[in-house]
Amino acid sequence: MAYQFTSLRYALERLLEAEHFVTRLVLAQHLEFKFELNAFLSAARSMTWVMQKAMARTQGFQEWYQEQQSRMAKDDAMRFFLQLRNISQKEGPVSYIGGSLPGGGWSYRFVGASVPSALIGKDISAACGDHLVKLATVLSDCADAFPFHSCPAAALTEEGVLALGISFADIEGALGLPAGWTAVAGIPPREKLRLLAREVDPLNRQEIARLVAGDFRRDGKPVRFPGSTGRDLTDDIAELIAEGDPVASNPRALFLKAIASRINEIDRNDP
Repeated sequence: MAYQFTSLRYALERLLEAEHFVTRLVLAQHLEFKFELNAFLSAARSMTWVMQKAMARTQGFQEWYQEQQSRMAKDDAMRFFLQLRNISQKEGPVSYIGGSLPGGGWSYRFVGASVPSALIGKDISAACGDHLVKLATVLSDCADAFPFHSCPAAALTEEGVLALGISFADIEGALGLPAGWTAVAGIPPREKLRLLAREVDPLNRQEIARLVAGDFRRDGKPVRFPGSTGRDLTDDIAELIAEGDPVASNPRALFLKAIASRINEIDRNDP
């Protein structure tokens, strides 16, 4: 069986797909927001699946990934996002509420008793951005742990060939070249590998680093998420829902109760 290179390129594409949707969340409103959120959750969740598929035959990967799974399971926010994807795909819409911003646009909050403390009072698009950074960090760590398995271009170096234990015959088979095609006298092995590396798609580590840094872009321009203090009227309503307030099923009554609570607070603080 011919040797096959492995790559994390498709896993990175899933993260870039998730970035595409999270940057659209910032501007989305109403039903469109729900569509973009569902698409983000699906793309983000699929990254680890694609990564596992790509690296399944790599020695040491399973042990490494078990450690990553354990770490992610201890992160309440990451575990919550996994649950959200399952809800959006199998059960129905994700629970959230939104409110208009003073300067225009909308800001949304997750609602329900299961929302982790780290996400309470946080804009949903910003929370999704934080989640994307964590996933990009997992991918970056994987590329660091398995540099020659994660990138075919890195494998086609003298260091990569030595680490993987492959020969030029293996490389010829993997690239679909005729047997003996690389047996050209007078060309050093390093130069042969450099030329062969031009025939494969490298893993774009710069893009991964950009995502790890939270530098999300739309049409080449940086995207900024709405800021939130955790004390907006939207947060008050989300808190009432999380507490199981009796009026939670009536949006109008819920809004009026939150407004009344604000007025009472002002009266108490105004001598």
